[in-house]
Amino acid sequence: MPDGGRARAMCFAEDSMVYIVGGRLQDGSFSSTMLVYNTLTDQWNTKNPPPITPRVNGTVCTTSQGVYLGLGWANGYIHTDSLYLRDWWHYAPCTNTWTRLADFPSDKTAAAVSWSDDQYIWVTSGFHGYTNEVWRYDIDANSWSLINPPAPQRVMSPIAAVCNGRYFYGTGFYNHSRSDWWEWLPDGSWERRSSLPGKGRHNAACSATSKSVWVFGGWHYGDSLTTGFYYEDILRYTPYNDQWTYCGTIPCGTTENGVACAVGDQVYFGLGEDKHGKIHPHWYRIDE
Repeated sequence: MPDGGRARAMCFAEDSMVYIVGGRLQDGSFSSTMLVYNTLTDQWNTKNPPPITPRVNGTVCTTSQGVYLGLGWANGYIHTDSLYLRDWWHYAPCTNTWTRLADFPSDKTAAAVSWSDDQYIWVTSGFHGYTNEVWRYDIDANSWSLINPPAPQRVMSPIAAVCNGRYFYGTGFYNHSRSDWWEWLPDGSWERRSSLPGKGRHNAACSATSKSVWVFGGWHYGDSLTTGFYYEDILRYTPYNDQWTYCGTIPCGTTENGVACAVGDQVYFGLGEDKHGKIHPHWYRIDE
């Protein structure tokens, strides 16, 4: 990555392009630029700065009607309420235009996850104090509503992905790092699926093709005996048989707060930081 890499950024793909928005740089500052990676030429370019506050731990969701993104945390004193950002935006990559939409109703905005069926977007598990609230955004009405049932666990920094029209959610931290894995069904109910291998993790990266969900790295939080560690593994989940497969290690080593996205049957991943807080500039591809 040309600016030295980022941690806690937002990442999404549109056609053959991958977009990186926000994130923290090695000097501790928050990036105000958008970087675009061309999967056909293996080249990075910089877009004009987007009209949003620089942030980390935002959420982004791609739909047939464009890209929806926002939330997260702005740089400053961690207990300042106003730094937990509620702004919500529509981005059209084809015209590079941004439109501000109705603000998110809750202050639980850091490291939330989201998914969409192209009519609604669901957002849950943002942090400013733990929550399992699930908020639904109506794309046509530009409005938010709190729905039931809530998410099955109150955690921070989980992952979520849509795989062939199915919606998956899991991991995260609350008292300890979790390995739970759930499927959200269109009727709003949740069903437990096979847990991730290992002792639990949060701050992992995640994306999905039409066949599989991919998970990269993360952090297992230790207790008073310092039993924590950072993951460098690559896991693949196949919904058709509800199984996890170990697929190797991240080439640059232990990684948390990285990003991932899929373009067709190719999965791109990287960035993030190692166990010492050193930012990774590395970018990788897996041909599924």
